[in-house]
Amino acid sequence: MDKNINQLFANLTSAYTNFVQVANQLDPNKRYQVGVCGDWSPKDVVSHLVGWDQSLRELIVVPDGFDPPYEVDKFNAQSVAARKHLDWEEVMEEMETNFQDLRLVLASVEPEMKIYQHIINWLPGRREDYEVHTNQLKAWLV
Repeated sequence: MDKNINQLFANLTSAYTNFVQVANQLDPNKRYQVGVCGDWSPKDVVSHLVGWDQSLRELIVVPDGFDPPYEVDKFNAQSVAARKHLDWEEVMEEMETNFQDLRLVLASVEPEMKIYQHIINWLPGRREDYEVHTNQLKAWLV
């Protein structure tokens, strides 16, 4: 893995790990309760994170066919709606699987690739997204 991407992914992994640790501490009754982030439940937050990580993976795997999510609110709503039928354990499992898939495809990204700068710019935003939502979940632990 490219050293820049490796460092950025290490930072993202740390934020991801913290998020999962906090999410797993939530009272099971709060996992589906709306309000942790606007009208979202913690499960909806996980669905949102999965959607964005999946989108980043798609950029790497199919760069020429990638359709960027220009309308963020619409993309977020679609990510949440696509996982509405899943329970907490299933959406957490999907997040883990998707995150590991992201790690694997990131290993193929090299500086000479057309998508390289997009990946370099996108990874810090993914880290920040996990950090914001970790702090929101922490507030619900009390």
